[in-house]
Amino acid sequence: MAQAASQTEFKEKMSFANGIRWKLDDLLPARSGKIFTALIEQFESMLVEFESARKNLDDSLGAERFVQILSDYEKIQRMCARLGSFAYMYFSEDTRSQESRTFKARAEEINIDAANRILFFELWWKRLDTEKTHELMKAAGPYSYFLERLQKTRPFTLTEEVEQAINLKDSTGKSALLQLYHQFRDSFTYVVKIGTETKTLTEEQLRDLFYSPARHERQAAYESQLLKFKDNTDVLGEIYKALVRDWRNEGIKLRKYASPISVRNLSNDVPDEAVETLLRVCQDNAAVFQEFFRIKAKLLNLNDFARYDIYAPFPDKEEKQFGWEEAVKMVLDTFGTFNQEFAEMASKVISSHHIDAECREGKLGGAYCMSTTPDYVPYILTSYTGKPRSVSTLAHELGHAVHSQLAAKKSNNQLTFEAPLPLAETASVFGEMILTDRLMAEADENTRRALLLEMIDDSYATIQRQAFFVLFENEAHEKIASGINVDDISATYLNNLKNQFGSAVQVPDYFKYEWNVIPHIYQSPFYCYAYAWGNLLVLSLYKQFREEGPRSFSPRYMKILSYGGSQSPEKILAEAGFDIRSRSFWKSGFDELNRSLSELRKIV
Repeated sequence: MAQAASQTEFKEKMSFANGIRWKLDDLLPARSGKIFTALIEQFESMLVEFESARKNLDDSLGAERFVQILSDYEKIQRMCARLGSFAYMYFSEDTRSQESRTFKARAEEINIDAANRILFFELWWKRLDTEKTHELMKAAGPYSYFLERLQKTRPFTLTEEVEQAINLKDSTGKSALLQLYHQFRDSFTYVVKIGTETKTLTEEQLRDLFYSPARHERQAAYESQLLKFKDNTDVLGEIYKALVRDWRNEGIKLRKYASPISVRNLSNDVPDEAVETLLRVCQDNAAVFQEFFRIKAKLLNLNDFARYDIYAPFPDKEEKQFGWEEAVKMVLDTFGTFNQEFAEMASKVISSHHIDAECREGKLGGAYCMSTTPDYVPYILTSYTGKPRSVSTLAHELGHAVHSQLAAKKSNNQLTFEAPLPLAETASVFGEMILTDRLMAEADENTRRALLLEMIDDSYATIQRQAFFVLFENEAHEKIASGINVDDISATYLNNLKNQFGSAVQVPDYFKYEWNVIPHIYQSPFYCYAYAWGNLLVLSLYKQFREEGPRSFSPRYMKILSYGGSQSPEKILAEAGFDIRSRSFWKSGFDELNRSLSELRKIV
């Protein structure tokens, strides 16, 4: 009976976006057969031709020949991105599929082989004397920032043989462990007992219960998830420890970076000082969110506000269900009131059938936007449930897609069109905020109060929560290097939560296993500060938008987005008047949060 009830509910969830699946054939017409074989043969020819350029790489190389070699290098990177993006999206459709996992492994092998065969060009460029690099950089045009970034990694670059060995090692080491992690954890289903009824849910269905108005449902959902991860923490924890050691062995022992997080900072092209300031400001302003949770506890009439209550909805608000077409129209209309081009680019994703939105068992959890290459409209994966949170997720991912298209329009090359992580959330979070503003403008006082709660909830989830993930990672990476066990990692995480929430939120002991749930700390160490960075940045930008209005503000904002990855984050933001090394810059985002908190206090 329980299984039957679960299947009925699952089908009901699917009806919100049933059949809304992407067309991956636009990116790769076939994954096997003659067409695919011809594509791989063409790719092989490109690689052979590029390898023949090795003999031209010396101090006498002229600017014209250099630009041609660089152009050929970029075309190879496009093909790698196209193949790798397709493989990951194909795997995302159904992580249980042996066919998709086999194709993904094959694509990774092809791309690793290509990376090793063209590696000599990057290494030659990094060894070149400064005078010659300046000469050639002048002729590089749109590729110049890519070349500049390569130069910055020069002190951390190894010999060609070692770099090739690392690439090969990653395919059967790090990449294999990450695939095992996803294959293992994404196969989980969760048994939740609510009253007299027992349900078996997917992770996406379970997450909806985190936002349930019924406290016992929230508690039951978190207990089901975290006790499931507790039962598997030995396996998941050992995978994490191996990945952390791999990150440290390569980054610290071989490449000689100053710290584990410095590896990520350089790949983002942001100074360590700016990231340290960001994290310190988040730590120092923990009281902002602690006060918010105390206000929320009063609104919910809870004397013992707990970690499983932090996403509880306002009790007087009936949570509306939005059909798929209604949600799409709402998001596109909202984008259009800000800037018509912004809306048109978002609409392209929908009209191109580049979105996979239906709920399916085995589908990769969460949501993402895949930029692929400048030639293709981006793809979006989400699992649409009809909840307001799903509508916000749609606005968020479509914001990413707009950012990608604007960057591709300005810088039509694979090497510089994708925004670096610290700027990657700029359009996505802004898209969510203008959607919330629209809803707020149309709302009565009770609904405004609920929307303010949701907005600050989201800010917690995307700023403070993410910053404290990175603070945990900093500590965990150091402790794993000293030889701690999995239980010690869980204890470290629990202490992190208690520092984050203070006396405002009670943290049940089973939340110590929550770190196993977070994919980013496995697959992209220290990635999460980009969310805090992006959200605090957008709060500062949004303050300007409110003061100036869309007509004055949107051209400057669209210019920031159009840079993509063609300049450093520091330079792009300096042009907009921001100093990322300044404590006051990051504090201004918290000032905006305090403004919203003051408005909430008045309504309460």
